[in-house]
Parts: sequence; C-alpha cells; structure tokens
Amino acid sequence: MPIWELLLVLGLVSRQTSIAKKAVVHLNPPWTTIFSGEKVTLTCQGFSSSKPGKIWWYNNQQVHTNWSTDSIEINHAGGYRCQTQNSDLSDPVNLVVSSDSLILQTPYSVFEGDTLVLKCRGKHEGIIIKYMTYYKDESELSDFSKNSDLSISIPQIHLNDSGKYHCKRSIKYIESFWREKSEKVELQIQELFAPPELKVTTSEPTEGSPMTLSCETQIPPQRSDTELHFSFFRDGRIILSDRKFQQLQIPAVWSKDSGSYYCKAKAVTKNIQKQSNQVMISVKKIPISGILLDIQPSGGQVPKGKKLVLNCSIAQGIGNITFSWHKEGIDAILGEKTQHSLQAKFVLSSLNESDTGKYYCTASNGIDKISSLRVNVTVKIRSPKNMAITGITIALISIFILTIVSLVVYFKFLRKSERRSFLSLYRASPISNVQELVYSNSSTQKELVPIYDNGNSIIKHIVYSELQSTQEGKVINVTPVVGDVVYAEVFLNEQGKEANNTKNPSENKDPSVIYTEIRIEEKAKAAERSQDAAENYENVKFF
Repeated sequence: MPIWELLLVLGLVSRQTSIAKKAVVHLNPPWTTIFSGEKVTLTCQGFSSSKPGKIWWYNNQQVHTNWSTDSIEINHAGGYRCQTQNSDLSDPVNLVVSSDSLILQTPYSVFEGDTLVLKCRGKHEGIIIKYMTYYKDESELSDFSKNSDLSISIPQIHLNDSGKYHCKRSIKYIESFWREKSEKVELQIQELFAPPELKVTTSEPTEGSPMTLSCETQIPPQRSDTELHFSFFRDGRIILSDRKFQQLQIPAVWSKDSGSYYCKAKAVTKNIQKQSNQVMISVKKIPISGILLDIQPSGGQVPKGKKLVLNCSIAQGIGNITFSWHKEGIDAILGEKTQHSLQAKFVLSSLNESDTGKYYCTASNGIDKISSLRVNVTVKIRSPKNMAITGITIALISIFILTIVSLVVYFKFLRKSERRSFLSLYRASPISNVQELVYSNSSTQKELVPIYDNGNSIIKHIVYSELQSTQEGKVINVTPVVGDVVYAEVFLNEQGKEANNTKNPSENKDPSVIYTEIRIEEKAKAAERSQDAAENYENVKFF
C-alpha cells in the first residue's frame, strides 16, 4: 500500500521559529557607496509584535549612546549595526564614502532570485557621456536592459553571479574624449534560503509506529516575507506536494514504506527550488509469536460426514499475516489466507475416514515463519449397534409422548362422564324430607313455609311437586320458589263455614275437610330441566 494513501496528519511549523531573530538595517537610498557630502538614512527593524522599545546603535563595534531612535542619518564611512530589546544584533552595513569622480553603486543586500540594479555615477554634472560599460570580473556585461544611461538591470540573478563589478564611461570634453573607470565593488549574492535538511524521528521505525519527517530550512530576516512550499519524496516518487508545511506526520509505517526519502523547498515567487539530503529509512517488522491451532469440535472426535473447523491464531504480529493449514504426511497445503489480522479460519467439510490424522498451521509475515503444535483428529464411523440404540431411544421417546397424550385425553373424558353420571342420578332421586308446617291463623292470612330441604339440590333449580293430602281443617298449596327451598301457601278455614262457590266450583268443597294440594311436576320433566340447567352452567355446586 503506497504511503501517500495512508492517513496523513500535517503539522504546521511556525515560520517565525525557523527565522533567526536578528534585527535588520535598511538603507535609503539603498546604495552602500556614496559621494562625500551625501547622506544616507539607516533604519533599524526588530522582530516583535510590539514596539521595538529601546534601541542600540553600533559604529565599528562601538555603541553610540546618543543614537536612541530607530532611524539615524549619517554621512561617514564605517560598519553600522543595531539591536533592539526584542531582537539580536543585526548584520553590519558597510558604508563607503568616495571622493572619486566615478563610482559604481550596488544594493546593500542582494539575494538569489532578485533583480540586480547597477548604477554608475559621475561626480561632475553636465558632462556629455558617450559610452557607459559594465564589467564583472573584467568581462563586459551585455544583453541586459538599460534603465537609463547610468544603470542596468540583471533579473533573476544566481549565486554564481557573485564577483567584482566596475563600470567605465567615455566622455567628450570640447573635441577630445577620455575614459574613466570606477573602483571595483565586490558583490556577494546571498542565498534566499539554504538547501533544506530532512530530519526523521528514527531511521529504523517499527511496523505500526508513527514517523515524522521535517524539511528544515531558514529564510533570512531581510526576506522574511518570502513564502516557501514543501514537497516530500520516497524513492523518487512524490508523497506530498507543494504545501505550506515543513513537517509531515505519518500515523503508522509498514515494511513497504522502507526506502530513500528526501524533500524539496520552493520559493513561490522567485522560482527557486532546492533539494534536501537523502535519508534511508528501513521499517522493522515485529516478530510473530504465540501461534495456536484450535479445532471444532473440541477433542478432535468428528463424526463421518461432519465438518472440521481449524482456527489458527497468533499472540503478536503486525501487518499482513499469511496463514496456512497442513496435514502431516501430505505435502500439499490444505488452505492459505493472507490478511491484516491475528487469526484466520479454515473449514474442512464432509470428513471421511481418510481425513483422520494430525493437523497443524503456520503463520508468516514475509520474514519470519512459525508453526503450531500437531492436533490429532479422528473421524468416527457410526456402527449398526449405535444406530440400533439411536432407533430404540427415538422409539421410547415417541411411546412416552403418546402415553402422556392418551392420559390427558382419558382423564378429560372421565371428568365429563362423572358429570353426566351425577346428572342421571339426580333425575332418579325422589323428593324427600318433605316437612309439613301448619300455621293457625285467620282465613285471610297467608305465609310461606319451607316444605323440604334437600342438601344435595342444585342452586337456582326449580322443582315443581304436586301432592294431595286431605287433613282436617288445613289446606296447603305448595308453590315453587326460585332457590333451594320450596314454600307452601297455607290457608285456614273455620269448620262448618260454607264456601263461596259462585266463581270457582272447586271452592265448594266440604269445609270440614282440608284439602291439601301439592302440585308435583313429573320426574322426567324435572330431570330434563335439571339437565338443561347443567348444560347452561358448566360449573356445578353442591350444597
């Protein structure tokens, strides 16, 4: 897997931390060579978000206590430096004051990628200049654009443009010509930034561990506004390109990430690019260990036709692990899997007697290879005796289930039969315990008295009984009432009093005879109603 496909965590390194915190001296005008009598302004710039505070100026290593502002005006030759309370001592500015008639003016600091401006100045004004020529190391400079008769511009200069420069001019005075030559000025082109240095946390990381790459370089204080972009490479292939980050953090490296690494830094506006040193990185593998073969079913006893599961696992190992399964005595590999895991399974289905034997597995990370212990596997064949026992067992279980079902059905039927037997017995039983109660009272008085009390009667079952009895001086009419008691209506008539028979002929009976009428329903009818009541009410209660 290519490293650039990994999750890249980019860390931004502050540009200010890589810049030397030196103060900088700026010149206005920017020339380091001036004629005597001319002046130049020097300004001290510190590197702080706040005001520079106190400032110290130096001339030829001596502190000038009377110079306390950030800008001073001078007209004397010498080396000038400054310092603020928030910055280090600046680089020196060597100012040259010349009394020559012709001088070559160059900038104070020139960096690669800049446009170099050279200015040749004469002391006397009004002189007609016929020719102006510029030289570098005694070689004439040509093919450069001229800003005027006094200066030229050299764009995109390089470090090899450093050297000694001077100029010549040809002037016409009346009718004669003569030549003037300036003093040579040694010009040193400075690096915009040094070639970056690639630094790594370790050149031999372990698989799975993080790694940090840093592309380190510095921008000079005079060009602190220069923007750099960084790129990282492995074996000539780009990992991360053209970003504003000096640091690349990789969460985890693997053996395939080994190789030669380097980085490049590029100035965006100057089109200057520099490459770092190369660092060889070798990613170490973690040795695999603790291999174990586990089988299912456990114990190694597998019935014929069933499957066998071989689970191979390791206790330690990082990266892609190749697992393979083997049977002792067979050269061919039963199965093989490569995956980013500490365990893998292999299944043998529908085993036969020939599959009996010793099994083992191996694990490899490409460098180390280890094997597990042998595990015995026996394929069992079912004998006729075992099959018979199995058949008998199934038959016994079936008989037991059928017996339970039969008993349930039987007891349910028996319960229903007992209920019907009870109803039949009730139909055949005579009415007993009839008690005749007589109340002596007036002829108009009527009371209800219990005529029988049957402790085994059915609640809310009405029995109509009809009995006739002739007793002296009494008439008892039995009237059924809902409940477990039958009440009688008793009417008393005085003896010898004639009954009124105008409306009902049955009332013209002998008043001396007491007719007792008890109406009794037929037994079959009562039994039929009892059966209907029992069927309407499933729950039977006894009293």
